[in-house]
Amino acid sequence: MSVMFGTHILHTVQPGDTVYSLSVQYESTVDAIALANALYPPFVDPYVIYPNQILVIPKVISNETVTLYVIQPGDTVGLISQRFSAYPELLAGINKTIHNPNFIFPNQQIQIPAVIYEVDTGDSLASISARTGIDISTIIQANDQRPTLSPDVLLAGMRLIIPLPMSENIVVTQPFPGFVIRDNQVIAGYARAFEANVLYRVVDDNGVVVTNETFTTAESGAPSYGRFRDSIPFDTPPTTNAGVLQVYTRSAKDGSVQDLVETRVLFG
Repeated sequence: MSVMFGTHILHTVQPGDTVYSLSVQYESTVDAIALANALYPPFVDPYVIYPNQILVIPKVISNETVTLYVIQPGDTVGLISQRFSAYPELLAGINKTIHNPNFIFPNQQIQIPAVIYEVDTGDSLASISARTGIDISTIIQANDQRPTLSPDVLLAGMRLIIPLPMSENIVVTQPFPGFVIRDNQVIAGYARAFEANVLYRVVDDNGVVVTNETFTTAESGAPSYGRFRDSIPFDTPPTTNAGVLQVYTRSAKDGSVQDLVETRVLFG
């Protein structure tokens, strides 16, 4: 799986920006930025960028896996959420630096619910969509205004923005979509849940329940979004090579499933 660990910054090119100046600003390298955005012949002149293009910039040294978006003039929480197929309340809720969703500021960096995928030789949007469970249209929308990106031809080494599966109240940040999971795999994310209770289970493609419904507790309960983290037990061996991780809450009134989020997973 080519989802990349580490910190990636999504920067909108401004007049006067150069690949070198951005490498210094964001603790990256010229070559890393060029490869991640395919800034090389024969597709473009080497290292040439233009205003309003969106660059994926990998930090050279990072202790966490997170995707950060740099706010531009005219941005709103609503517009950013629309681009990355997120929910405005969730986007604001997972960012402690957003004190008021109506007031965000240019150059402010906020976390977006997305991962970065490095294209392999032979990859297509269809194959990436099938493996991750994320719609092609969602991937294309998140990568709008990327230099050299063509829906028909993906260049090996280029890094794509892949929005995460989510509901209005839950987003799963681990495991990544299309990731291979095993017994005791880490599950993590954010949830806005009554009494902070988050439920999950794993089901393979034959409908066999690999992990019976179990629960974990977020760091805080509704109305806040709290982090949650746990280890997924395998109660039954999977009978197929793939399945889904289901994360959800249940209604206090009738016990029905709410806020269901399904992440496509593979089994080792």
